Amino acid sequence: MSCDSFRRCVGWVSVSAWAVALFLGTGACWASDIYREQSEAPSATNFASLVRRISPAVVEVRGWGVPSEPRILDPEAGFPDPPSTRERQGAGVIVDAMVGLIVTANHLVASTTLVEVVLQDGRALNAAVLLRSERDDVALLRIEAASLRALTLENNGAVEVGEPVLAIGNPQDWGQSVTSGIVSALHRPCPGIANGDLIQSDVLVSQGSSGGALVNLQGKLVGVIVARRNGFAFAVPVDAVRRLFMAAQ
Repeated sequence: MSCDSFRRCVGWVSVSAWAVALFLGTGACWASDIYREQSEAPSATNFASLVRRISPAVVEVRGWGVPSEPRILDPEAGFPDPPSTRERQGAGVIVDAMVGLIVTANHLVASTTLVEVVLQDGRALNAAVLLRSERDDVALLRIEAASLRALTLENNGAVEVGEPVLAIGNPQDWGQSVTSGIVSALHRPCPGIANGDLIQSDVLVSQGSSGGALVNLQGKLVGVIVARRNGFAFAVPVDAVRRLFMAAQ
């Protein structure tokens, strides 16, 4: 082999070896970058700081009243039971801290003679029912208290299917509880509620969750929970809350 041929062969081997080393080295860099990006990414399932910030705006709501139709003790004789007070319990959301306005489910306070609100810090306060909407199944309450914290209402129509949401309420009268899920569907009806423009989500709710908050990951109120059916929660969108505000002015 001539000297020139030998030099060309050695040069080609050197270039090839450099290219392989560069590829392997670059691959290692890419792997390091991917690992670093994954390790630095925040956990999408840790809502602790968000819950600490928004949970003081969710309250317990209790209402006492006499049912409009008394239960018949002896149907043949037609003698009804004496009127007895019935208690209803659920949740509510502070939407104006300065005035003390709270939105809750209408069916919690309809036909009640006394409504009580229990704040997260334990304060129990009498509440006045300012306005009710049977169509939307929401009601507006007012309390007089200092150091309240309110939730901001999300813009109308800003909710999207698949969006993560949190539900905060008072299920089974256990005290404040938080569950998470996604928006499953929009513009859904639910039997018993005239408003057929409800938000359907798969958050876990139970008796006592009515009137609670459906909140997005920005901490804004997107709906008020009013019903559950077949494992899904149904919430009235915030435009119904705005309609209450306008009617109350």
